[in-house]
Amino acid sequence: MAQYKVLKPFQDIETGEQYEQGKEIEMTVKRANKAISNLKKWDGEFLERVDDKKQEEGE
Repeated sequence: MAQYKVLKPFQDIETGEQYEQGKEIEMTVKRANKAISNLKKWDGEFLERVDDKKQEEGE
């Protein structure tokens, strides 16, 4: 699981969960990429990865 910061509020269409701006959330990279893709309909960025990718890869 990866850690993301919510840059703009949005609702997850799969879970129905509301995410507020500034909140840090945990989700899989695959799920985050899907959410980012779905949110491209609207202007701006919604999620920013905040954890260290190398730590996840074991380096």
